[in-house]
Amino acid sequence: MWTERAAKFFDLGFMPPSVYPDLPLALGAKQPSRRQRNLWQVASWMAVTFGIFLRKGLVITELSWLGGRLTLKAFLAAAVIALATFRPFMRRFNKSRPTFGFEHFAASFGFGFFLDLATLATQTIFLRLRG
Repeated sequence: MWTERAAKFFDLGFMPPSVYPDLPLALGAKQPSRRQRNLWQVASWMAVTFGIFLRKGLVITELSWLGGRLTLKAFLAAAVIALATFRPFMRRFNKSRPTFGFEHFAASFGFGFFLDLATLATQTIFLRLRG
């Protein structure tokens, strides 16, 4: 029962299972296996996590890296943020593009990167308004 709930939570909507799993999809393509869907989902979750994590080390105004910011704690925090924010975005994205491709990886990484960048911008704006 718990594993079913966990599977539903982590499901990003890649190629939803067909009512008739033995019948091929349009144009003769076969339904991907559960293993393939799971690999795509793991790749997407990792891409968004790395998008958030790697943005922490990038100083955009100087186009330089601060490697000291890339710690295990920062990676774990990025993973928690990804778990909290990513699922609704990717499920909506997968409604229009259910077959996994490069755009899914790019959208996942970009979502994480720009989510963290938007957080930084919001903090900067609020600090300027307060002081």
